[in-house]
Amino acid sequence: MRPGEGKRVDLGGPHWLEVLVRGAEVDQALGAFVFAHDVIEENPPHAHHGFMKIAYVLDGEYDFRVGDATFSGGAGTTVVVPKGSQHTFTTRTGGLMLFVSSPAGNEEMFLEMGRLGPDATREQLEELNARFQTNGLPGDEGLPWRRMRAAK
Repeated sequence: MRPGEGKRVDLGGPHWLEVLVRGAEVDQALGAFVFAHDVIEENPPHAHHGFMKIAYVLDGEYDFRVGDATFSGGAGTTVVVPKGSQHTFTTRTGGLMLFVSSPAGNEEMFLEMGRLGPDATREQLEELNARFQTNGLPGDEGLPWRRMRAAK
């Protein structure tokens, strides 16, 4: 696949991704996509119970939280998110990351999110998250990470 030949998903505003490998193409072994972000100041932590994923920073500076661990990194940083681990990230610079999930699933979740479009209802997003075994933290623990850190 050449650059730009993947399936592009516009998520509204400056955020988009390009799906490079779909699980259906590789017996559900993995899914891969490149995700372009603008500045993300707040991002609620969440967990995927159906797959683990690896994030590889291609460009930009990111702050990560996986479980109770927090760390920062730029281009070349690799982050492993075990299946079921609460995680999130923010970026002051915007950037580009490669995500690989195993088994496949994360890429399909975003493809469906793109089909729903920016006007998706809360009910549609809740159904999507349930189908892809993704959940946020309840109560104050589910507040966006930056707000949660500021409160402590």
